[in-house]
Amino acid sequence: MLCFIIALKSKAASNNWERVSTLFENSLLSAYNQIDPNFKIIVVCHEIPKLKYNYDHRVEIISVVFSPPTSKAATNLTMQDKWKKLAVGMVRAGELKPHFIMIMDADDLVSRKLAQYANNNLTANGWIFKQGYRYRYGSRWIYWDNFFNCGTNAIVSSRLIKFPLNTHSESIAECVVLSHGHTVIQKCLEELGTPLVPLPFPGAVYVYGHGDNYSDTHYPKKMLPSYNLRYFLGRIRRTRYLNQKIREEFSINS
Repeated sequence: MLCFIIALKSKAASNNWERVSTLFENSLLSAYNQIDPNFKIIVVCHEIPKLKYNYDHRVEIISVVFSPPTSKAATNLTMQDKWKKLAVGMVRAGELKPHFIMIMDADDLVSRKLAQYANNNLTANGWIFKQGYRYRYGSRWIYWDNFFNCGTNAIVSSRLIKFPLNTHSESIAECVVLSHGHTVIQKCLEELGTPLVPLPFPGAVYVYGHGDNYSDTHYPKKMLPSYNLRYFLGRIRRTRYLNQKIREEFSINS
């Protein structure tokens, strides 16, 4: 079984709670629409958003009571809130004993083939997503990225994870998924002798440009890559029309 864990930001920390709720349900649907029905989704949040669709027992929503940051809070406080929620999700995942764990950002989308692929390869250490898509919210175009890196980029075998029994810091520090973020998880597991291998197909969509994700506020425009001719032509080559096949695989309905 593949277990997705999603930490949803609070209403107080959102610029637009209605938009955040819509983006979250898009993400939830992409995980829920797996071809293989053997999966679990754990959502950790402050407020439970109003959902349009009905979900079965495979979706479990945990509401936390610790104080949330506000929308104007420093970025480090917002990220601390996210990781505290992920820790709650990891404690619950340890009780469920899945074969694989995948941390998923609440505004990203995943391929509907992930659970099927993972459940057919139960002895694997897991996979790192080297291929994926970048999608500006509401666009008719999508960008294929072969150097993919976002908060939704790895599936890790539970064999490699010491699940925390609680949310105390010493317990969390021993959990490789919680102590190493998405930018270093691949290197960490490789150094431990249990490397992840590249997923052989695009695994996720990084959704941006909607005003409520971390990158929109953390990286000012002046820090973005310069648009020289080579970069521009490369983007054109990798830009795809958002056709029905891609929409169905990643549950893109915006």
